[in-house]
Amino acid sequence: MKLFNQVFPYILVLTTFLGFFGKSENKDQSHEIVKVELSQAGEASLPGTIMFIVRGNTKLSDAEIKSRMKERAPEFEALSGLIQKYYIKTKNPGEFGGVYIWDSMNSFNAYRESDLIKTIAAAYELTGTPSTELIDIMFELRE
Repeated sequence: MKLFNQVFPYILVLTTFLGFFGKSENKDQSHEIVKVELSQAGEASLPGTIMFIVRGNTKLSDAEIKSRMKERAPEFEALSGLIQKYYIKTKNPGEFGGVYIWDSMNSFNAYRESDLIKTIAAAYELTGTPSTELIDIMFELRE
């Protein structure tokens, strides 16, 4: 038992290292699989399958950010294919964003090419480049 207690930490470190090494190779392969699956899926998508998350920083106050969000909300309500938009504030000071749920990739692409998206940085006086993430929703828990 004493030998096991002496050797076990080394075995744990070694298996952890090998596990991380193996995961990095699998991650690259998974990335390729996702690319193939997305290319095979094409533009066909079910309602609510695209989520777009954007976060940005500003020096505006929380009250001013919220006021501008509410002022601009009707422009987003008018977008074809936008199922829902959540206006968010993160725990990081001055960071806010939006979570968009789109009915299809076509609708998201139309928004991405629109004049509305080009006004966001100026409307919220962004400092720096916002971070974005595009996510494919696999299924909904509730309808």
